[in-house]
Amino acid sequence: MAERLYRTQVLLEPEQHRALSEIAQREGRSISDVVREMIREQLKEREQAKEAALQRDLALFERIRQHREAILAERGGKPLDIDVVEMINQMRDERDEELYSVIFGHRD
Repeated sequence: MAERLYRTQVLLEPEQHRALSEIAQREGRSISDVVREMIREQLKEREQAKEAALQRDLALFERIRQHREAILAERGGKPLDIDVVEMINQMRDERDEELYSVIFGHRD
C-alpha cells in the first residue's frame, strides 16, 4: 500500500514552474513527484546540517569541560572564588571615573 499523500497548493514563479516542467518531462515524471523528491532532499540536507551543528556544539562543550578540568587541576581542585556582580560593579565604577576624567578633566 502506498504512503498517504497530502494535497497542498504551492504558488510558483513562472521560472520555477518552467524548470520543474522541463525536469519532469525529461525524466518522464510528474511535477509533483519532482517537487516531492526535491523537498525530501532539502529536508534531509537540513537535518544533516542540524545534526552537524549539534555535534560541533557538543565538541565545543567537551573542549570547555576539558579546559575547566585543566584549570581546576592547575589550581589544586579549588575553583575561583569571585563575586562576579561585585567585580562587574567595580569595573563599571572604574570606567565611569575614567570617562569622567576624559570629559571633565581630573577630579580629586
